[in-house]
Amino acid sequence: MKKKITNFELSTLNYFITRAFLIGITFNALINSMKQDSYIIPLLSIIPGILFIFVIDYIMNYEPSLTLPEKIIKLFKKKLGIAIIVISVLFAFFMCTLNFLNLGNFIQSQFLTKTPLLAISIMFSLASFYILTKGINTLSRTSNILFYLNIFLLIISFLGLFQSIKISNIKPFLVSSVKDYTNGLNCYYAFNIAPMILLSIIPKNNIENPKIKKCLIISYILSAITIFAMIFETLTVFGYELSSLYEYAEFHVLKHVSLFGLNSRIESILVMQLLYDIFIFNVFIIYFISNNIKSSFNFKKVNLIYLITCGLLIISTFILSKFNIYLDNLMVNVIPIVATIFTVFLITVICIKIKISNK
Repeated sequence: MKKKITNFELSTLNYFITRAFLIGITFNALINSMKQDSYIIPLLSIIPGILFIFVIDYIMNYEPSLTLPEKIIKLFKKKLGIAIIVISVLFAFFMCTLNFLNLGNFIQSQFLTKTPLLAISIMFSLASFYILTKGINTLSRTSNILFYLNIFLLIISFLGLFQSIKISNIKPFLVSSVKDYTNGLNCYYAFNIAPMILLSIIPKNNIENPKIKKCLIISYILSAITIFAMIFETLTVFGYELSSLYEYAEFHVLKHVSLFGLNSRIESILVMQLLYDIFIFNVFIIYFISNNIKSSFNFKKVNLIYLITCGLLIISTFILSKFNIYLDNLMVNVIPIVATIFTVFLITVICIKIKISNK
């Protein structure tokens, strides 16, 4: 890194990372678990999210000049450390593939119906590779620019849908059981809180005047509020029954936006706010994966690692697309549980080792 990342750049990266799974994944999982009460989960998840941020801050404060894989190797010694890193990389790669496939499916089904999924994957992989070759600073600056556009489009969407909101569509209130809330919170943690651990790949010393807790808490709360707003608007406009029928209800509800008399295909522009989330997340997670490999095996040619990772991502996305029919059930009932167990176990073990090493 030639230039340190600013606190605002860290905040915008966190904003996108915590929203990346919303369209087609978090929304569908919450609808399946919570039905018309789905909008409550982002607000309930603010406290768990803040607690998770304290854990991230604790990890980043340990050996602030080191990246996460370098810290793991120092804490667990080389063999065990590399084993932990390899497992983490494989899990991160699977989550990246899952979100990359979700992006490809959305674009293919809603915009480019005659374009092969493989071609869409290659297009976004090339864009990701180009940004990665320019370094993390270019990615963080890109995140800053897209953040302003994201907020602008979000405000337009909210104002345009306001007149279509019908509170009766989410009645009766609070009908979900304790089990439903547990499942909903678990899904939200797995897809929208746990990904924040990716930020620990950035050494604290590479952040200018670091105020990690403050930046991450503010950006996470903003993310949770915007997710709440999008789910609330979708449910109050469509109702639970209709929302559950749409594959991408968060996109289709934007067709009801009416602002200054403009409502013709405006959803094609407004939906960019959701695509920015996925794109920034995927670029950053490729950076995370590649730098884990670089740190573990002392590879010097990081651009080659980026290229190989992007290539493997295209292949794995194509292979996983063959099992699309099974993914909906996995994303609701299996993946959130696995992600929760894995991330909680990982950060717990790391924190324990840090505490022992500090004695």
